[in-house]
Amino acid sequence: MIAPDEYRGRIARLAALMREQDIDTVVLSGESNIDYFSGFRHHAPWTLFARPFLQIITADGRAAMLTHGFLEREMRQTSVVEDVRVYTHSGGAPITLVRDTLRDLGVTSGRLGMELGYEQRLGISHADFVALSAALDGMQIADAADLLWSLRRIKSPAERALMQRSAEITTAAFQACFAAARPGMTEIEIARIAAETMVHLGAERPGFILVASGEGNYENLSGKPTERRLQHGDMLWIDMGAVYHGYWSDFCRAAYVGDVPADMKAAQQRIVDINTATIAAIQPGRALRDVASACVAAFERNGMTLNLGTNRIGHGMGLMSTEPPHVALYDETVCEEGLVFTIEPRFINHGGVFNCEELVVVEPTGAHVLTDAPRDITAIG
Repeated sequence: MIAPDEYRGRIARLAALMREQDIDTVVLSGESNIDYFSGFRHHAPWTLFARPFLQIITADGRAAMLTHGFLEREMRQTSVVEDVRVYTHSGGAPITLVRDTLRDLGVTSGRLGMELGYEQRLGISHADFVALSAALDGMQIADAADLLWSLRRIKSPAERALMQRSAEITTAAFQACFAAARPGMTEIEIARIAAETMVHLGAERPGFILVASGEGNYENLSGKPTERRLQHGDMLWIDMGAVYHGYWSDFCRAAYVGDVPADMKAAQQRIVDINTATIAAIQPGRALRDVASACVAAFERNGMTLNLGTNRIGHGMGLMSTEPPHVALYDETVCEEGLVFTIEPRFINHGGVFNCEELVVVEPTGAHVLTDAPRDITAIG
């Protein structure tokens, strides 16, 4: 769990950065940002379309929460922000309440930061954004994305512990579904076992469960489980992650229906070796593009060509399953202690997906791997 003082510290650090960047206030509407700065996480975020909730933080460190009355009690119980203001209509953002709250906080001019840029999304409609801009005509709206990511990118020890537990729950889900899988079972039946295991072990919910099985299907790396039934000679490749107190894990493992052929064992070992070499390249002060380059070099040493897609072999994680930064040839983010991301080089052929994704955190001496599920291809009886 995240302690209340950690949330308060996040607000204080954001306010300090706002003062450095001449931003007088921020209005947050994205679910993960509000969770990060308040501790409030809604059980059904899709209802935000009907009843948006927002958080205002000023450059002097004051904060207010704005919510529909439907969520007031829960917000008061779980958020560290004591100033909770309520509206009652559904269908759009409380424009007038935002304006009046800012006036109460003494903010009527200057620069107002919102989630406009890099890998950020507003939690209100474009029409509401236009209306809010008009209502705050004395303020200049600016992009707060870099400011927000500068805090969220580095995970605290408490955040890392939650992600570690998420990874442990996901490991148990792999073990459960691979142990139960048999020829004739559908992908959906196998995924259900994984999901039930996650929830049984304390996950809020399965974050996602992707499945590919059978020749001709391995290119579909983002496929939902289907009614396809496992057959002898299939690889069963699963990529999944649990959500634990808001924090995600994400990694993949593979099984095979029957005795695993020697050539598949060798291919899997090659990808594990490449992973190991890539992870060894992770050091504080080293740019992620250099880590991606080390991965390319490891493929070349194995006589293989890496299809990086968009030149990317990993991504950040936290309160979302994909966050900045990216382990990519174009990402110059420097490794720092507390940076958490995946390493997932892969190659695909007619026999399967050879991809043994890992979740790592940068520590003073290098990378610590949070995932410990068996890396060999599991034989399904």
